[in-house]
Amino acid sequence: MALEAKQIQSVSLDTIGVNGLDTQTTATALGPNWFIKADNIVYTEGGKVAFRKGLKQGTLTGGAKVGSMVEHTVGASKKIFGGVGSNIYEIDLSDKDNAWTNAFATGASSSDWQFKNFNTDLLAAQASSDCLIYKTATSWSKIKDVTGYSVPPGVSTFNPSCMLGFYGRAWAGGISEENDVLYYSKLLDPTKWASSDNGGIIDLKSVWGQDEIIAIEAFAGKLAIFGKENIAIYNSPDIIGSIALDEVIQGIGCVSRDSIQSIGDDLYFLSDTGVRSLYRTAQLDKLPLTEKSVTIKDELIANINGSTNVKSSFMLNEGLYLLSFVDRNVTYVFDTTFKTEKETPRISKWNFADNRQPASLTYTETYGLLVGQQSGRVATYEGYYDVDYSGSSVYTYNSYTVNFSTVWIDLGQGIQSSILKRLVMVVAGGQGTDVGIRLYKDFEMIPKISPTFKLNPTLSGEPSYWGATFAKYGPLTGHTHTAATHPAASKYAPLHGFKERSIPLAGNAKYIRLEWDAVTKGYKASLQSLSLLFKQGKIL
Repeated sequence: MALEAKQIQSVSLDTIGVNGLDTQTTATALGPNWFIKADNIVYTEGGKVAFRKGLKQGTLTGGAKVGSMVEHTVGASKKIFGGVGSNIYEIDLSDKDNAWTNAFATGASSSDWQFKNFNTDLLAAQASSDCLIYKTATSWSKIKDVTGYSVPPGVSTFNPSCMLGFYGRAWAGGISEENDVLYYSKLLDPTKWASSDNGGIIDLKSVWGQDEIIAIEAFAGKLAIFGKENIAIYNSPDIIGSIALDEVIQGIGCVSRDSIQSIGDDLYFLSDTGVRSLYRTAQLDKLPLTEKSVTIKDELIANINGSTNVKSSFMLNEGLYLLSFVDRNVTYVFDTTFKTEKETPRISKWNFADNRQPASLTYTETYGLLVGQQSGRVATYEGYYDVDYSGSSVYTYNSYTVNFSTVWIDLGQGIQSSILKRLVMVVAGGQGTDVGIRLYKDFEMIPKISPTFKLNPTLSGEPSYWGATFAKYGPLTGHTHTAATHPAASKYAPLHGFKERSIPLAGNAKYIRLEWDAVTKGYKASLQSLSLLFKQGKIL
């Protein structure tokens, strides 16, 4: 009697990695919705894995790393101010490729400024440095040099490490002489701090004991004061006579001033145990804290212990909280638009070549994300090359690698193995992108297959671009381009069609793991679907 042919079965992996990165949980305990590696990716609105954009260097440079940046409105225009070496530089944003202008010699040994807008003025603070002020339509100066300046009570030198403009007053903390005291200015005047000028203090010694102020932020109409090991919340900061302690959170603080970002009605910050969220709900009288980085906790703590230089930004339109460990050259990306089954944002990682790694991050209304780099240049987040500027209108276009890996996937055949037949994937875009796929079987360390291919054939000649002048992106990796030889380049790829790729498989397996990498060629791409075809195999 003839044996009945076994039917080909299919398992859909369309939601592969939709929850993002988890390096904390044992891989066998996770489902295919998680990645154990997720480098240089973002997610589309439909939850598909896609390439991050590149960093395109501008022509401007201050000759040293851009350690801090801020967008500030000056009259009807906007400027970028940046801490570069011991100076404050500025850029007129009528053209982001305008040259840096050296605006002020600070006398400080570091560029690690915290900029805070205060009405039409701009304040700048960093530890052990004279506080600065930019008076609209005038110039930068040290606050102590402003006519009428008065020193805060109890100190001789006004050198706060952090500041905030809130409810018409300037707030300052981390002054070297009294680093556990919060100071506030006269109403509408950030140059007057004396008691006789209606300035004053909030002494935190009796609130949290021995600690120091790391940061000050607005939170749900209240004042949040972050120490290294404690957080104090004050209500009614708009009425000095009525200001009162609302809540003290003990045992949890902030390890980095520049990790704090306002995200809706919430604050994200970096504690010594990971990224946390501070929020209030109508149903609760107390302030609960939630941890947002439980899926990468151990490696995040390792980076905290290995780096004292942390920067962050919140990409408002994309909903991405970026946390960059400057000394470690790793940037974690928290997608706050998506909540995983573990009640966390999905997480991925971005990495860059050394000369492009972030030294500062800021999100602007004018150009979106700007990245201040170690090289002294400012890069925009656009296109799908990492673009270096080497002078004289010459740009170099560099590919970067997008890489992600699944957990071990159980093919779901009980005690039977499966006969692997075919892997089918559909990719959108990615013209000419080089792709490699590796399939691992049954916890083996060496892949059984590792084919490489191009997503789509490369177009002959130059792609068709929009834009009248050169300066965006060219089609060739590692090739230098000039305005004379390449008259036009584009911001976006011309081809975004779908391409199905079918990869034959062989052999038996109970568990498989897939690793996927792609070398960018200037075009965006996203993985739309992934299916595995197999037959029932032998009893294990």
